[in-house]
Amino acid sequence: MKKNILATCGLLFCTTLLHAQTTEQVKIDFENQNYKATGVYDSWQKSPFRRQNGQAAVLDGNVQVVSNIDKNYDEILKAAPNTSDKVLGFQRSRFGSNTFGARIDLQQPFTLTPETKYVHVMIHKPKAGRTMLIGLGKRKERAGQSAETEQFWELSTREIEPNKWVDAVFPVKGAGGIDIHSLVVVVDCEDPNGMKEDFIAYIDNIEVNNEAFTTTNREDYPMNYSKDQTCTRTDRGLKGISLGDQSISVYDDITKSTPAYTYLSKQAFLAKPGEALSPAVQYKGIWMHSYVYLDLNNNGRFEHNVKDGMIIPDSGNELLAYSFLTKSGETGYNSNGEEITGGARNTLVMPEFVLPDTLKHGFYRMRYKVDWDCADAGGSIVSDNHIINNGGGAIDIRLNVHGETVKISQSALNGKVVAADGTELNDISIPFGQPYKIKMKPEHGFDFNGLKVRHGYNLTGDSLSHGTCQYVDLLIPREKFNADGTFTLPAEMIDGDVSLEGIFIDAKTSVVYNVYFNNEFVCSKVVHGAKTGAVVIPEELGRDFVELTADQETITELPATVRINAVWNGPMKVATPADTAWYSMKVSSQERWVSSRTYTPNVYFASTFDESDDAMLWALAGNPYTGFLLINKATGAGQVLASPSPKGTANGGGNTYATLQAADNLPAGYTSNWTLNISQYAENGFYICNPEGFGLNYRADNNWAYWTGGKDGGSTFIPTKVKETSTGIASFTLQRKSDTTYDLMGRAVSKDHKGIVIRNGKKILVK
Repeated sequence: MKKNILATCGLLFCTTLLHAQTTEQVKIDFENQNYKATGVYDSWQKSPFRRQNGQAAVLDGNVQVVSNIDKNYDEILKAAPNTSDKVLGFQRSRFGSNTFGARIDLQQPFTLTPETKYVHVMIHKPKAGRTMLIGLGKRKERAGQSAETEQFWELSTREIEPNKWVDAVFPVKGAGGIDIHSLVVVVDCEDPNGMKEDFIAYIDNIEVNNEAFTTTNREDYPMNYSKDQTCTRTDRGLKGISLGDQSISVYDDITKSTPAYTYLSKQAFLAKPGEALSPAVQYKGIWMHSYVYLDLNNNGRFEHNVKDGMIIPDSGNELLAYSFLTKSGETGYNSNGEEITGGARNTLVMPEFVLPDTLKHGFYRMRYKVDWDCADAGGSIVSDNHIINNGGGAIDIRLNVHGETVKISQSALNGKVVAADGTELNDISIPFGQPYKIKMKPEHGFDFNGLKVRHGYNLTGDSLSHGTCQYVDLLIPREKFNADGTFTLPAEMIDGDVSLEGIFIDAKTSVVYNVYFNNEFVCSKVVHGAKTGAVVIPEELGRDFVELTADQETITELPATVRINAVWNGPMKVATPADTAWYSMKVSSQERWVSSRTYTPNVYFASTFDESDDAMLWALAGNPYTGFLLINKATGAGQVLASPSPKGTANGGGNTYATLQAADNLPAGYTSNWTLNISQYAENGFYICNPEGFGLNYRADNNWAYWTGGKDGGSTFIPTKVKETSTGIASFTLQRKSDTTYDLMGRAVSKDHKGIVIRNGKKILVK
């Protein structure tokens, strides 16, 4: 029999009631006996915790009411999430299956309805990841059916943070006529085969209500609805934002696939401390209000401080501008304190606001929100005034608070980076937002092989502050420099302080291998201590499906530069400006095809293939060195397959989805660069990995997600060419500012970028 960890540790459990009353009073805490009984449950028929053939279970489950181990104040939530004295302690056994959990029998059952209800459960556990809720009950008209029949299995709407009280939310519904008599809280629904020891989890405050949102949202800059939510109506929606004469049009029109939340993570408005700023929204529709927030203290939250429709002076308020907030009845104010009443409330016009003149230079998170009479930056979620139902939404962007000048410095071994006129770059001041020409100056006997550039703010600290990018690292290869060793840093790199690191190499014994793909430079490898003789291509330059050839057979003198031509032999043709091949992608082990139809931004799998459906056709752009882009024909080149890093360990990551995102404005932490790897299981098959080497996989819920513990096999895809178009994917026009220059892969480049570029929607050659 297993040792009772709960008894040994003397642990206890409790509850705080956090949600509104429901028609069926399902509220369970463990301060009171408002439940029938507690125990354990495992859906696995051969579980040692179940009776077998009339015999008693081999193992007893450990579950009991214990003292609350964590009543601590949460700095992010600005409250203690759970101040209960008693909670339910549960020993998660490694001998149970992935559906082994704590069972709570209800005093009164509740009925599943076609309308979704939400079961809230406070959970505290030492291990991150999703949790599951199992409902045990019976149909009312089936007198002989057991009340222990499993009626639903539902995952929590988000992962559970470890070592914190988290309000896990489970959406449940049914056809009607089903009574739920017991709830099983599966605190850890991962495969237990990798578990080496048991752990203790705690459960409290179980409640069934109509509230979809967790009360313990600790994420940076949260919304009160899922950030993956799309618009539910087409007559209203947030299309773009502006700040004075700076304007960004994000969406041409509003459809039911338009995101209701957007983060323009790579774009920024510009402002100076003390400047008066005029914000505005581009909105389709009427009878809504607009709001602008700025995280002045950079703590990951937008904190409003208003009362009776007016800003409280000197209160640290971060709601800087709004068109209307109610005082009472139909009367209220805008952020200037101007009274508005009656029909005049139909306004999106916000007064200007003034940035604090003491605000430090840097990047700050800014939010534009359209909502109806709601100061909360997360949006109104009151049932009769819900931001989504009303056609509202939000767009986040960075605000670059800057001065007239920035600092530029350099560091390097075996050489220096100087200004074009020879000026030493020792933390000197240069104009903000203006191109700046530099020159490489190697020491005697050395040459340069490129330049590392870091630009932005807080250059020696973390690049992210609560998910907001503070600086960017770039590598400028030797091929981008002029013959005299000069290079002009474009204006977009002078958006803050600049740090330069020259890459200098021994000119006597070095060989530079420059790799070209489709006649474009993609990467280089420098070999030091080289010798003359036959060219040996470095193994590090090899890629799956790539054949490498050198433009010369021997090296006769040093230093030397060798051109390497990379030829792609993969099962999907890489798109060029001249043509694009479109493919279906089938899971090798399943009758499933990758599709975007009606599920954008998530990518799903269809059970049948229709070659006339553009949502099932995919093209490959990019290269095997900096990464491939996967583009769907239905959504066009403006959207690319992208995802964040998978969460979880072992075979986790199944809830980190691949989605279609704006090509030139990926959310923070997302990547759209993929590698295609040769399958060992299927001829002409491949598996797809992100830059960290994690493989995308077909999931049983028909999403395209991850299986971080495995690649190939079930993750293998078989492409079949369906059609070819004479217009190349690289020539498609993206939604971007017309005066910006892009290369043929759709990346923003400087105006003096050499080669074929796209400007004002047209291809031109810059020599």
